[in-house]
Amino acid sequence: MGSIIRATVILGSSSVISLIASFLSNKAYAVWIGPDGLGLLGLFQSFLGITAIGAGMGLSSGLVRLGAPHAKEEASNSQLIALQQAAWQIYRITLLLCTTIILAFSHPIAEHLLANSPVWGVGVLAFGLALSLAAGIQIGLLNAYHRVGLLAQVTALSSIFGAVWGITLVWFWRENALPWVVLGMPLGQFVLSRIFLGRLRMPLIKANSRDIRAARIELLRFGLPFVGSQIVGSAVQLGMPFLVLHQLGQIEVGYYRAAILFSTAYIGFLLNALGQDFYPRLSALQNKPQAFCAALDLQQRFVLLLGSPLVVFSLAVAPLAVSVLFSSEFRPTADILQWHLLGDLFRFVSWTLGYAVLAGLPNRAYLVTETLGGVCLLIFSLWGMDRFGTSGLGVGWLLTYFCYLIITGIVVAFGLRWRPSLTNVFLLLCAIGVAAATIALPEVGKIMLTLLWGLVCISLLLRYFGKASLSRS
Repeated sequence: MGSIIRATVILGSSSVISLIASFLSNKAYAVWIGPDGLGLLGLFQSFLGITAIGAGMGLSSGLVRLGAPHAKEEASNSQLIALQQAAWQIYRITLLLCTTIILAFSHPIAEHLLANSPVWGVGVLAFGLALSLAAGIQIGLLNAYHRVGLLAQVTALSSIFGAVWGITLVWFWRENALPWVVLGMPLGQFVLSRIFLGRLRMPLIKANSRDIRAARIELLRFGLPFVGSQIVGSAVQLGMPFLVLHQLGQIEVGYYRAAILFSTAYIGFLLNALGQDFYPRLSALQNKPQAFCAALDLQQRFVLLLGSPLVVFSLAVAPLAVSVLFSSEFRPTADILQWHLLGDLFRFVSWTLGYAVLAGLPNRAYLVTETLGGVCLLIFSLWGMDRFGTSGLGVGWLLTYFCYLIITGIVVAFGLRWRPSLTNVFLLLCAIGVAAATIALPEVGKIMLTLLWGLVCISLLLRYFGKASLSRS
């Protein structure tokens, strides 16, 4: 338990810094370039994210899954060195292939996917892809060694760098700077992870060619299904701005991006930070079924007790928060956000189950869950936009994560003989009830209920995780 608390405090602190940096930069963008410009920035970021998934070959996650069980032995472990060198070999080949394809199709990409942006912007994104993939490998190595403190520093400092970089560029060149703005975060992550990786003091030796070949095969065996899973899962999420662009329009992309920033980036940042602790810890337990399921239940409870008060608070202040964080032009974002936040309650639980599938089951299981999740998002979002317009995007998000929770729960139950904890189920039902009541109550009632639920969750955190653990952390 102490490990979860300690990692959460360290990674949570970096998340708070990142959140503030993200708030300041997006506030500046919202004021200076409006929903239209924010929507265009979302298209650039989505394109970079999708290409990074395809070209990344799952190397970052593969290094964690394959390297974490060996990382505790010694820093100079030959298998980890072989994995590292094999990963860089795969990186060079996939990067060359992907940048060639991107540059060859730069004109149609700029016209159809990036709302008629300048073609040179596609070249800038190709450079951003190289930085992003290299940073992913370096961060994967840090994660394999479970260097939580270094990961937190990379997250916090790269967020600050990205915010300063973006605000400066948009201040001077407004929308013309947007392709360059996207480079800020991967550039910061690449430089910082490079510096921190040097602290691991891995020996500068070349691994045996036979070991490198075996590591390459292992990485590809993990990476190819993983990329397939990500393309039908995460890539569908990243591709949503393109769908909104063609279904509703560029300004609606701005509203949608603002909701995603609040729901996914602001609250989801917590999950991403916790994932850097949870995934390697779970991977190291993949051969200990009872300990694996116990760690899964514990993490679910912790995420619910930590995350549900955030959701309830966000629901209570959503309309005001949207105006403050962005501007009064973003009012339609609040309609999307209410549904998004309700969906995040299902997302908290399914997040832990998704990592359990990734760490403890064959890759095809992860491919199945991510495929079904991506299909759900696509179908429910299209249906929601057709039925409810802009707010239908939030409805689609809620229905998607409700179904995704059921899917991952069934897969983990059959694959790992895991049974849901009744305490966690009860906590989830209570959180849903409180969140729904928060939407219906008047302003004063919302604040009172938020405070009450927060106190309940804090007392349960102390009960289940112990005052001693909190104080030691």
